Amino acid sequence: MKRPCDPDAMAEASRDARVVPSGAACRINALSTDVLLRAISFLEARQLVQTCVLSRRWRNLWRSVPRINASHDEFDGKAGTEIAYDVLFKNFINRFLMLRNPVALHEFRLQYNIPDGSNDPVADSRDANLWIRHALQSNVRLIEVFGGSIDLHLDPAVFASKFCFVTSMLLTLVFLEPPFFKNLRTGCTVLERLVLRSCIIYHPEISSHTLKVLTIDANCYCTFEGRATISIPSLIDLHFFPDGADGARIPLLKNMESLVTASFAFGTNDDLVDDMCQFLWSLHGITDLEFNYRGPQSYPNLEDNLEDRSFTCEHLEDRSFTCEHLVMVKIFCLDTYGEYDPLVNSLVVFLSDNGINPGQISIN
Repeated sequence: MKRPCDPDAMAEASRDARVVPSGAACRINALSTDVLLRAISFLEARQLVQTCVLSRRWRNLWRSVPRINASHDEFDGKAGTEIAYDVLFKNFINRFLMLRNPVALHEFRLQYNIPDGSNDPVADSRDANLWIRHALQSNVRLIEVFGGSIDLHLDPAVFASKFCFVTSMLLTLVFLEPPFFKNLRTGCTVLERLVLRSCIIYHPEISSHTLKVLTIDANCYCTFEGRATISIPSLIDLHFFPDGADGARIPLLKNMESLVTASFAFGTNDDLVDDMCQFLWSLHGITDLEFNYRGPQSYPNLEDNLEDRSFTCEHLEDRSFTCEHLVMVKIFCLDTYGEYDPLVNSLVVFLSDNGINPGQISIN
């Protein structure tokens, strides 16, 4: 009869573990169970299961850890082909989650690879979505998900549960489609931190009632048409740098009265001036603001683009731009013209005319 920790895929995980001689003194066994659980929870899932052979006390500790680190790389080289160790990894994690005790999770970290040449990335992402759902149902507070060379397709329905307690989420190399952000708003009702890295975003409407920190890095790619809309009244810290022809536009900000720190990257388009004015008028209590302009490095072309446009936005002159808490404005230029760039000069004039002291403006 197999031991509880060694069914099927578990046997492979425990094969290389060492057994402590019965007569040897072991100080670690003097620790309380809670301390042991916290300590071993930092191990990768495969290493964690291997601890079951250390002694009778350790046999089932792995079942109750508050943190799960499921890494595809742990199984690299454990089978003959990429597909074979991919199957081994999936079988192991499925068995691991089935056998663990129904205890609350603090953190769930998943590193998941879809094999190169996959004909159906959505189907190949199914196990990952099931594991994330399991973590959410276990009251997990922090989630980190890392995809591979083929973006992991997250199922928006996974995040629709109203019994979600996650407060922090980091997603890397994943594909996000509607209604992902809508489900986060209605399902993850205590989410405060969302960081997206190298993600493909196919959902322009970003809204939340609870987010305090939102980061969309420069390696994210927006595939939607038009401009993004961000409506998060609770947001304090915002960083928005996604790539993509349309996604590089300055987002439309709504209900951002709590915003304190913000940084943005944007590119050249016909609506650049209007976008900039609309953006500035959306800021009230902000204290730290950074712009990164992804415009052309050819100065004549930039001048041609702006010769018929006015940054003073006379058609909106009835509105005022006031940021009484703003301490510093940093303007970063990617070419050598700096303050002689007509767009930069117009921006400085606009800020100065609306109460921003030139000494508060830094051009790099």
